[in-house]
Amino acid sequence: PPVKQPVERLVPPPDPRAHQLYKKYLPKKFYEIREQEFTWCYHPDAPYDKGSVSWGFDGSTPGPTYHARYGEPVLVRRYNELPTVGVSKVSFALPSTTTHLHNGHTASESDGQPQDWIDSGEFWDHHYGNFPARHDPREQLTTLWYHDHRMDFTAANVYAGLDGFYLLFDEEDSNDENDPNPRAWRLPSGKYDVPLILHDILFDEQGQVRWNPFNTDGILGDRYTVNRKIQPFFEVEARKYRFRLLNGGPSRFYRLALSNGKPFCVLTGDGNVLPEPIDADRIY
Repeated sequence: PPVKQPVERLVPPPDPRAHQLYKKYLPKKFYEIREQEFTWCYHPDAPYDKGSVSWGFDGSTPGPTYHARYGEPVLVRRYNELPTVGVSKVSFALPSTTTHLHNGHTASESDGQPQDWIDSGEFWDHHYGNFPARHDPREQLTTLWYHDHRMDFTAANVYAGLDGFYLLFDEEDSNDENDPNPRAWRLPSGKYDVPLILHDILFDEQGQVRWNPFNTDGILGDRYTVNRKIQPFFEVEARKYRFRLLNGGPSRFYRLALSNGKPFCVLTGDGNVLPEPIDADRIY
């Protein structure tokens, strides 16, 4: 997914009174992101080649990846530009949305509560202080994701395409593999830092995404996707990569391994850096 770029300013400007500790954590960057409906190609072969109607952010699913830093507060303005009910071609989801920064240490009014929804034509400002819980460095996170959290429609709206990555960096995990700082870990960065969201999707005979609202036991797709592409191929160089693995749902569990059976190095759990890296030949 593309890296999200900040804008110079927001019009109208954000209201400081709407946010807790706004002046203490003044935003240093501002972002605009737009929820939209579009045609998304899951695979170049038939029957998927004509694309399926999808939702997403800024014309893509997953949405763009945020590169944020601890100590650098930001404000994200999210616009709902989805077609209204009856006009939208995504019949199983609801174009009334609220975005949650999963695992984020975020004030309630910016947390994407299930009842803090906006409808088509509205926007919501999210203030992210980007500091760890209780200012405890052990609470610093690395790989987060943002997703729709609308009451009664979280699964359907995420399945429709409303999710993306939010990566947090600091002095040690600095997003620069050539960082001269002696404290830096110099992990793979740039195009060698690859976020991967796994989703399994149901398709009909025409290659269109479908959904069963009456299946409350857990929908399993007939195809699995990575970054909303069916079993994609990714050519790599003979070097180290950092893969950020996220199970985006809705229901399937995965056990992942390298095809040659060699071990890989696990650096984090669900967002937190492990006390020390672990070599593993598979991850569940």
